[in-house]
Amino acid sequence: MPNTQAPDTQVPTTPIPEADAPGVAAQETTPADESLYADSVLPPAQKQPFRYPHALDSFFKALTAEQASKAAGVVDVAGTGSIVRIMQFGDSHTAADIFTGQMRALMQAKFGNGGLGFQYPGHPFAGYRLLGSSRSQTSGWVTQGNRFTDLGDGDTGLGGIAISTRRPGESVFLTTTCETLQVQYLRQPGGGALDFSDNGQPVAEIRTGTADGADAAGDSSSRGAGTFTYSCTPGQHEFQLITLDSAPVRLLGLVTEQSGVTYECLGINGAVAPLMLKWNQQMFAEYLGERNPNLIVLAYGTNEAAQSASHNEEYVLELHEVLQNLHRIVPGASILLLGPYDRALKVGRGRHASWQTQAAIDRIIADQKEACRVDGCAFYDQRARMGGPGTMQRWVPDGLAQFDHTHLTGTGYRVLANALYRDLMTAYNNYLATAGVGSPQPAPAQ
Repeated sequence: MPNTQAPDTQVPTTPIPEADAPGVAAQETTPADESLYADSVLPPAQKQPFRYPHALDSFFKALTAEQASKAAGVVDVAGTGSIVRIMQFGDSHTAADIFTGQMRALMQAKFGNGGLGFQYPGHPFAGYRLLGSSRSQTSGWVTQGNRFTDLGDGDTGLGGIAISTRRPGESVFLTTTCETLQVQYLRQPGGGALDFSDNGQPVAEIRTGTADGADAAGDSSSRGAGTFTYSCTPGQHEFQLITLDSAPVRLLGLVTEQSGVTYECLGINGAVAPLMLKWNQQMFAEYLGERNPNLIVLAYGTNEAAQSASHNEEYVLELHEVLQNLHRIVPGASILLLGPYDRALKVGRGRHASWQTQAAIDRIIADQKEACRVDGCAFYDQRARMGGPGTMQRWVPDGLAQFDHTHLTGTGYRVLANALYRDLMTAYNNYLATAGVGSPQPAPAQ
């Protein structure tokens, strides 16, 4: 692939802010030991914390194989070890990357740092960040996918969010640690070119156009999933993509990896699980199949509970369709549904106002449990884990939830991530015992 020099024009960047995603407050002071704090605020863990736990066996088998490969020093033809991929799709609780960031840190401390995995390109919405990286973009990019009433053509790739431009000199920056980088882009007639550099050194020119040329620009059949993959030396890299001409370019995602485990954050503020059905399904299936995750985590329910109960039958049908699609695309993956947190709604005004537990959460949890039973998925009741109905009204004054009685604070998210990790390790150890696996050693639950 030809090397190209980056244009001389200097363009302003939009640095990622330190605050969390919208709906999630900036980080507060962290308790000295949040794991001990979790023990004090959560009910005791159940012996079997997951409903339908055998749905996780495929994931646990992959973890066991990864540990065995690492212990044996096995590498593939590219000189890297195995990768176990966990992808969490969700709403604003996921988008902030506090819960997922904590899960990533815990899983990677035990099973090896596999990098960030999939991530949205640039800085597509306010507050977007991923722990373990820095990212920015110039001002000429437009975000697609974050307005649910106007998804456009639906060509938003794996995560449902894309950025596009028609201007030359527009840049995307990413600094992180990895051994491979993949750029996912829309392959389209008349698509523009990107200069790609690593640590300031030109690497390649990425052409996003198709062989059909500009004459087919209105033909949707000539559009599709494009990828560019780059292998790099281990360590930290500063990557830059810069558009070279006045032609349409749409970036759909970036993937950074190395041997170990990923815990990938694909959260969109305000999202519901059926939103996934509105994305280009062929493109979504192609990218997801290529990623081939070992565990898909779906963390939805808060926004579904806000919808009218008259739409519940439609929601149930669409949830089944989502789960069945995921099984069809990646039949070897385990699927885990995380039920919604407790929530309280404000009733009345002024001094007569009060917070009341949202009863609709019961309906969503019941629907999700039944979908897991029918479609072969595991279920984890996060509301029960945090203490059951009414917990939110206690967590707000305790500094674990925000005043909207919907979102948690950074501490609250990390407390529940710690709990999920420990429960997941308990289930993993149960799997190792029942599967008769003598090695590797059981994972610690703390």
